[in-house]
Amino acid sequence: MNKNEIVRQYKWLRVLRVFLIIFSGILMFLLTCLVYAVIIFGIIFLNEKLGLDIFVLCLIIFIPMIIFMEIKEDLIRKNMRLILNKPSNALLRHYEKKWGMAEQQIKTYIAKREVLGKRMDIYVFPYITKFCNLNGDGRKEQETFLSGYLSEDEITLVYRQIYSDSLMIEIDKYWRKRPLSEKKPLLDLLFKLAIVQDGIRNDEWNLLMNIMMQWGFNKYYIEFYKNRYSPLRTEFDESEYRSNVSKQDRTVSYLKPFYEILGLEETATDDEIKRAYHNLALQHHPDLPKNVDRVKECETLMAKINEAYEKVRN
Repeated sequence: MNKNEIVRQYKWLRVLRVFLIIFSGILMFLLTCLVYAVIIFGIIFLNEKLGLDIFVLCLIIFIPMIIFMEIKEDLIRKNMRLILNKPSNALLRHYEKKWGMAEQQIKTYIAKREVLGKRMDIYVFPYITKFCNLNGDGRKEQETFLSGYLSEDEITLVYRQIYSDSLMIEIDKYWRKRPLSEKKPLLDLLFKLAIVQDGIRNDEWNLLMNIMMQWGFNKYYIEFYKNRYSPLRTEFDESEYRSNVSKQDRTVSYLKPFYEILGLEETATDDEIKRAYHNLALQHHPDLPKNVDRVKECETLMAKINEAYEKVRN
């Protein structure tokens, strides 16, 4: 079943579950009233048969009941919640089997789409299409990544649709006017889409830099993204790095620990240094999909790797 159809059904199901819980609550209330009515009629009956005072009978019956309820209050409330939620949960389990998706997966899918805005087909798909067309070899990895944001039909559309340059100019103008809180999630998605296969190639990198300029990102945000994603570039632009200093001018004993972090000997060439740096980034960068469960660990490792790279390159 199409993911967007699953989302539509899920939203209706949530409404139905609320009504089921309300209905179950009303039913429990009526049953409770029935129990108390039976107790009251029982008291009246005992009063007539035994001749005991009604007040005394109420004390005999209700006080132990109240004490028991106070002692077991948490247990009673927990059981009540289970009883009230049982019909709605049973309905959800049925639909989860039908959909092939758990509720948490659906919620995550909805949350990812919501941060990208309501008109994804107009304002988001064109950028995704441009990136997918830049790297046809990475289609399998791209589709796997995009499945967290798009339905199967939408992914197919991304690869078929063609957008004119004039349309892209108009869409750039739209995003330039949007607040940073709306632009940043889409830019993050595009960077992550660019790295899903083997890192960011020069054409992808240049497109990302151009998008940031067109959308009006200031130099501080541009520098932030450059610093964060430069390790994942597959090709290096020498103009973006400081000029090299002869290895004879370096203190080997001081630099040795940094070479070790990169897994290199002190005699490593510049190309070997850059390649080791890139390969380590492909393993430990926190934004790689495979590292989603170890983000903090990867951020710490990348800080050390970046420091080592800067030291040995200076």
